[in-house]
Amino acid sequence: MKSLFLLFRSVQFLVLFFCVSGFSVAADDERENLIVGKANLGKAVRERISASSPPKLLAFGEIMEGGKYRLMSPDSSLEANFSSDVFVVINDLDGLLSELSDPESEYAKNWKLVVEKTGDNQLKLAALDRAELKIKLEKIVNELIVKASDAPTLNVLNVERGKADLALQEAEKKEAALTTQVETAKRFVKHGFKPLSLNFRLRIGGETFDKLHPTDVAELIDLEKSLFLLRFNLRDMNKDRDAWLRLLKSSPKTCMVGDVALTYVSESGKKSYIGVDSGFRLGIPLFRWEFWTSMGIIAGCLGLFIWKVPTSDVLRDTGITLKNLTQPAPNYWHQHKHPLSLARLQMSIWFFIIIGSFVFLWSTTGSLAGVNNTALILMGISGGTSMFAAIISEKREWDAKQREPENASNRVVMNWFIDILSSDEGMTIHRFQMFAWTLVLAVVFVNGVLSDYAMPLFSNELLGLMGISSGVYIGFKIKEGS
Repeated sequence: MKSLFLLFRSVQFLVLFFCVSGFSVAADDERENLIVGKANLGKAVRERISASSPPKLLAFGEIMEGGKYRLMSPDSSLEANFSSDVFVVINDLDGLLSELSDPESEYAKNWKLVVEKTGDNQLKLAALDRAELKIKLEKIVNELIVKASDAPTLNVLNVERGKADLALQEAEKKEAALTTQVETAKRFVKHGFKPLSLNFRLRIGGETFDKLHPTDVAELIDLEKSLFLLRFNLRDMNKDRDAWLRLLKSSPKTCMVGDVALTYVSESGKKSYIGVDSGFRLGIPLFRWEFWTSMGIIAGCLGLFIWKVPTSDVLRDTGITLKNLTQPAPNYWHQHKHPLSLARLQMSIWFFIIIGSFVFLWSTTGSLAGVNNTALILMGISGGTSMFAAIISEKREWDAKQREPENASNRVVMNWFIDILSSDEGMTIHRFQMFAWTLVLAVVFVNGVLSDYAMPLFSNELLGLMGISSGVYIGFKIKEGS
């Protein structure tokens, strides 16, 4: 009970410490950077930019609870987490999209019609053609009136009048179609560009995160400077595994950090970069208070487990009873009623490794999907081996004097090692094989987690080798002491 009380107090202290640290960091950030409401966001950004600025990433920050916006200065780094909402502000987004879109795309064509006055010029030419044809028709009509008594000339003029009338109708239709096309293009440019803003992707540290797209279309926050806001939620950041791993490996071990920019993916898949020299930075601490609290709990459980191993049966095969124990015990081999269980040791090793790896990956990647099939199979093999070993060992007796080495050592670690690898007749090769493979694969597993930020995927052959090793152990255990 006393140990549990101390463990609880330690965890409580860790939680309190990191909560206080988090509040102090948040307070420092609020003092260093401007925090405004949505209504004043456009004005705050407008005051930071020059009179005429080309389209680019002008502002970056975090959307806080209560609808507040933390506006970062270019020389500071935003500390966020995987549930944070961040935003960027771009000016003249409609013009920028016309430059970034494919030349043959619908938006680029409509932009050319409206902004480059291509449509207006065509309308002017069409209006001139219509006016010219109308004047020509009026001349023919007047001439028909003058030469009404000249039958041959009148026939010729009637033919010309018919042709001029048809030409005028065609010119009027062409002008009406162009007018409709230009008006449609203006409406498209005014409203249709916003869906294209969903083609932006957040780019951090030179890595484009293809699944980190805006949560909604661009939002106009200032009409005077044509400022548009894009929102991103960092929860999908770790889904781009390759980009995430490259960014992690290029960052300090304790924090992912990188410059903030945008990538625009056009209709043909071409990528363009915006704001690569913006000066904004994003940092995500990898080992936050949640990590230290969870690891503190795991470390406390592991410490309690190790502390109880010498005085309890947590790692001992309680189905086997040692007989012929000398009392009082002259050495280690007569101090316990049950031998150490290799199967329980294996299960304990994989339990602590996998749960520790899960917490590590959850902290560094923000993902709860860290456990893979390899981890499940390893837990299954170790758990199944321990269960079958317990069934086989039920109500067996071993001779303690027969298991005791001829030259019993006083070193606890050596005695434990020999005890783990010994049956009722001493050390055995099948136990050593299972013990060796467990240690080797445990080292490989931990190394994979630390280097690749993911639980490694063992091949079927390697998992089969692990299963065979455990199967051989179970097979020989059936014969032990029978």
